[in-house]
Amino acid sequence: MLITADWVLPVARPPIRNGAVLVDGGVIVEVGRTVELRGLAGESERYDFPGCVVSPGLVNAHTHLSLTALGGLLAPAPLDVWISQLVTALGDWGPAEYAASASLGAVECLRAGVTVVGDIVYGPEAPAAAADAGLGGTFFWEVLGVPAPRLYAVLESKEYPATDHGWCSKRQRCGLSPHAPYSCDPSLIRAMHQAVDEFFVPYAMHVAESAAETQLMATGDGPLADVAKRLAPEFSAPDSSSIAYIDTLGALDGCTVIHACHASPTDIARLACAARGVVTCPRSNRFLGNPLAPVNRLLRAGLPVGVGTDSVASNTDLDLVAELRVLHEAFPAIPPARLIEMATVMGALALGLEDRFGILETGMQADLAVFRLGDSTDPETDFVRLAGAATTEAVLSGGVWRVLDGAYLETTDGIELAAQAARIRAEHALTKP
Repeated sequence: MLITADWVLPVARPPIRNGAVLVDGGVIVEVGRTVELRGLAGESERYDFPGCVVSPGLVNAHTHLSLTALGGLLAPAPLDVWISQLVTALGDWGPAEYAASASLGAVECLRAGVTVVGDIVYGPEAPAAAADAGLGGTFFWEVLGVPAPRLYAVLESKEYPATDHGWCSKRQRCGLSPHAPYSCDPSLIRAMHQAVDEFFVPYAMHVAESAAETQLMATGDGPLADVAKRLAPEFSAPDSSSIAYIDTLGALDGCTVIHACHASPTDIARLACAARGVVTCPRSNRFLGNPLAPVNRLLRAGLPVGVGTDSVASNTDLDLVAELRVLHEAFPAIPPARLIEMATVMGALALGLEDRFGILETGMQADLAVFRLGDSTDPETDFVRLAGAATTEAVLSGGVWRVLDGAYLETTDGIELAAQAARIRAEHALTKP
């Protein structure tokens, strides 16, 4: 098919006015000006989007799709209070609730132009739901609060697919994630990093997110001390930053560091030397009372900085471009083109997916998003200002239309009913005596 629009944003090269993308068999064949690709397209089916911009499918580099049904149930609160509420809300959930919630999250991502996620998962439900919807990405099996010798048994119980390089399909890769420094024993963090090397898969961790975490690392006390005592009994305060602590465990190498809100200049130097990348979640950080990550300094250090929404349990929605607007307000010196890179190719780099997603170029997966911007002479600035769920015109993932004419193409009645049932169970858990 030939897809044309007023503007195409390949990301790896400048915007193309009156641009087009030629797709065949789920792969991008060529990107260029419409007048140049018409002949190459031959009798291909054609989709024209006047008044629109075409971008790569967006990369939401940190999500918890399995928590989508909790949207609006948990009030903004410090991280330690919020975690307690979350655990209570999930108390009655089983695989069916997680699956329904993840399915709803996958649909909401696509409606916002997202075709790739970096998702934290607790079992096979979320990757299966995402695959059914057409989402690609890296799916990190999360482990916390278990002794290191039980790691492989726990992964087996969670149905972790230890396949070659973690690739479960052309569009999905499976990784590992020790939850955080305060919820995993140091021996568990080391064991998971060793498993990553053994399986040759991506690896992510929530690090340097909150002031409570910083206090715990420095003194061993504070709001997260009880959590650490219960889930990581081997932990003792290192009197250092979380990032330095993970580095001394030998576990920063190749890590996708999620949040990094409290990264110091010394921490950033460590990250630049060892980490795969960083993912910032601006609106979730504000929801939990945390500062924004020092994105400008992370970028200047040469780190790939992806962007995530986190879950709607700590956010209002899964609209990734809304995160860019927060970053644009906080860091006005970062050019719009750079912000778009963060929501596409840098996210793919941070997730180990850069060979398939994040740019519009020959040989990449046929993932793209179309947004209504009107008559634009500056598509990158207008993208940051206007793109997102409210202006999504069409979404293609793996060469298949998921959204067209602004509407999600598959029925969601069953998904929404199942997610509503999961939400009711969570509400009951939160409100019962």
